[in-house]
Amino acid sequence: MLTGFSPESAETQICNTDVDGCLDKIPFIWKDFKKDGYLTAYAEDEEHSNTFNYAKPGFAVKPTDYYFRPFLTALENETFIQYCPGCVMKYCLGRRLASSYIFDYCRQFMQRFVADRPIWGMFWTNHYSHDDLFMLSAMQHKILEDLLSFEKDGAFEHTIMIFFSDHGARFGPLMYTKEAFLEERLPMMFIYLPPWFRKKYPRYVEALAQNQNRLSSNFDLYNTLKHIINIEGLVEDTKWSYDCPQCQSLFYPLPESRSCSEAAIPEAYCTCHNYEEIKEDQGTWRLANLVVDRMNKYLHYHNLQNLCSNLTLRVINSTEVRMDDKDVDLANGMRHYHTKFQVHQNLAEFFATVLYDKQTEELQMNVELISRTNMYGTDSECVNNKIQKLYCVCLSKLRAIIK
Repeated sequence: MLTGFSPESAETQICNTDVDGCLDKIPFIWKDFKKDGYLTAYAEDEEHSNTFNYAKPGFAVKPTDYYFRPFLTALENETFIQYCPGCVMKYCLGRRLASSYIFDYCRQFMQRFVADRPIWGMFWTNHYSHDDLFMLSAMQHKILEDLLSFEKDGAFEHTIMIFFSDHGARFGPLMYTKEAFLEERLPMMFIYLPPWFRKKYPRYVEALAQNQNRLSSNFDLYNTLKHIINIEGLVEDTKWSYDCPQCQSLFYPLPESRSCSEAAIPEAYCTCHNYEEIKEDQGTWRLANLVVDRMNKYLHYHNLQNLCSNLTLRVINSTEVRMDDKDVDLANGMRHYHTKFQVHQNLAEFFATVLYDKQTEELQMNVELISRTNMYGTDSECVNNKIQKLYCVCLSKLRAIIK
């Protein structure tokens, strides 16, 4: 959404974001806005668990004109920190909600500059929904108050606002429901267009309204941000995403019957296909065992076998097969499957999407797209990479499991 690159392509085409200094080289969208004369800002809570610092080195150079992190560091070091029951993330800094500092920073940035010059900002908060999904209902009145404050200031007269999340619940009790698959894959997103924009660009407004009911991806949103910089550009001029050259700005109508592959959405994250559960048998166990074996090979490939336990299958929670695979150009016998399972090691639970031929046992999958569906806490503290953490149960953290 911020670069037009997938993490994998960014690593091969630009640099490895685990290496110091790499994040400063990534062509983030705020650099384009700055080149075009915009004043830029970025603020996020959680010093150690935020987007660019969780298991990553962060920025060596201040990324935007206004950067909240130095103030956040002071807040977390100098104020009294309170946590909600059972939460890991900080709930209050001093006598205020951690998120209130982010919304205040956003509000003051707009109050000071929105009437004077073009501005772009990203303001992100993690703490109140990450550890407890039910906290959202307790916090919605606070979010409404913040939005009403923006309205009172007149910000909505000037500002295009994108209000979104990165995902829904990824672990906890919701993961045992049918809706869990959608929770992880369909984050909310609302786009507000101010009156002047609606009046000047009615065709863009109409297209955006149409696209509410059509399949879009984060690459389309990246192209939309680029389009705002060059707002008069034709649709062919809005296709900037490296990993989705056919993606476009949301200010032009998207194809009505667009597929996940056309939007550069991997099958593991696609919610458009019909899967049906199949009965547990030797075949479903064989599939799950092959997936676990591939996960162990992944850990070995990254030289983690001396830190992470070898995983062994304990339980299959469900297996589903895609029903419309006949419409897809697949090799004979290959089908898409979902498999949800638990391993013995600390009862870790996973959800995988794979291509599999049950006759030949050919298996195609990307281990790094397997979801971890229960909380792992400190189980993986022996590794630093945030993707590898999902699949690692540290040998030093193994617990005895009563069968």
